[in-house]
Amino acid sequence: MRRVSIFIWFVMVCVLVVFGQQDAPPVRVAKISLPDPAYVGMPIWMQVISPTGYKIHYPSSTTPNDFYCNEVEVKQDGRLLRPLIGLPAEGRGGAACGWLGIADIAESKLPIHLEYLLTEPGTYMVRFTRREYRLAKPGREIAEQSDWTPLYLQVAPPGMIEHWLTNQLSDLPGIPGRLLGEALPSLLASRDRRVLQLMIETSYDADPAVAAYAANSLEQFDPEQVRAQLLSVLRERGPNDALGYLFSSRGHIALPIAAQIVATSARHLRSPVPVEVEAAVHVLSIMRDPYFHLSAETVAQTARALQSEVDFVVAQKNDKAAWWIANFLGQTRPPVGRVLLWKLIDAGLATEQSLICVTWFHDPSDLPQLAGIAKQYNPSDPHGYAHSSVVMDMQTQYGTVALPYLRDILASSKQTWVQTAAAQGLVQMNDRAGWEFFIGVVRQRPFYRDEMVRWLGEVFPMIRDADDAAIITFLTSRLANATAQQ
Repeated sequence: MRRVSIFIWFVMVCVLVVFGQQDAPPVRVAKISLPDPAYVGMPIWMQVISPTGYKIHYPSSTTPNDFYCNEVEVKQDGRLLRPLIGLPAEGRGGAACGWLGIADIAESKLPIHLEYLLTEPGTYMVRFTRREYRLAKPGREIAEQSDWTPLYLQVAPPGMIEHWLTNQLSDLPGIPGRLLGEALPSLLASRDRRVLQLMIETSYDADPAVAAYAANSLEQFDPEQVRAQLLSVLRERGPNDALGYLFSSRGHIALPIAAQIVATSARHLRSPVPVEVEAAVHVLSIMRDPYFHLSAETVAQTARALQSEVDFVVAQKNDKAAWWIANFLGQTRPPVGRVLLWKLIDAGLATEQSLICVTWFHDPSDLPQLAGIAKQYNPSDPHGYAHSSVVMDMQTQYGTVALPYLRDILASSKQTWVQTAAAQGLVQMNDRAGWEFFIGVVRQRPFYRDEMVRWLGEVFPMIRDADDAAIITFLTSRLANATAQQ
């Protein structure tokens, strides 16, 4: 009997393996080529030829060593090396596997010297794998993969690196795509102080992607050298937006020099150049975070400086600086915060963020004005994308106190997403008006019907895959037990 059981188990396993192999698509074989020879301290670009014709776009984000779903493995003496993989500071977005959407960036090649510190000559083995998301199965599956391919790494002949570096630094392209797809990643093969200086200076570039890439590349260098050169440039030019985002996502770079950065940034708050004011406000609003261990007096001085900046920002009509100040006021909620936020709103600066931040104070006296603004029809935003967020926050921040205002918005607004935001808030508070609105949406099937049904499925999983009849039955049952309007 035991032998029969073992035999049956064996047959079942074989069947499962066979069917599993039939269901799983074969992994396509990509081909890669590497420079031969390659030299320590110089760029090593891996060229990829896809059997599917798929083209890699590098960079996939503004983080230099972020290859996203394009994986590179390197072995030395049979041992896998650990890659230096970077995560995108700005989060994911755009096309699958990442793409900045900039013309003339690198196609179907990757600068593997940014993921691996290949400092020793010898023979390495390299393999490329591209993964892709499949909706039917969790995780990422292999879409294509290369064979292991040798990389022959040598010590560069005397003078070769200096000659290459000098030429590269003296002939930088002016096109963003060529900077991001060739020049900057190639130069990052060198940790020379001149390259570090270039990256800091390039963080001031007018193109935001180029500036962010250069700022994020500072992680590739010795931290002490970065801080020394960074302070020198900051004292001369002040902060910039790209460095502000760097300090926010890679705070360890700024931590030991946080007090000096604050002092330098504060001197640019009243600059006649709006972009300098925005950068100063941005950096100061970040550096006040407890992570940076600033003294209580420095934090208090920074808060007072940002609060007193509102009038100057209004006079300068600096919308970007206003956004950072609004966010700061909403997060810290000082006694004068609401008054300052309404001053920004009245000036038409960072209006959406300022309205949202007003709700964070939870002061019911703001509700009539918030509702009045939300109901106003904006011909430049006919569907009401901008004000939908503040309507959502009226429910989450004020609770049942906001009920009459949400009912009024739902009944009065002529903008789709303002109405739906009010209805969603009312449903979450079990209000009749919200349930009635959704019943009408399912029956009348307006263009936003599918989005609203998906939202219902997320909030109430029991109807996630239900048909219209079942959804209406569910909504009608909830309506019968809903809160009546008072």
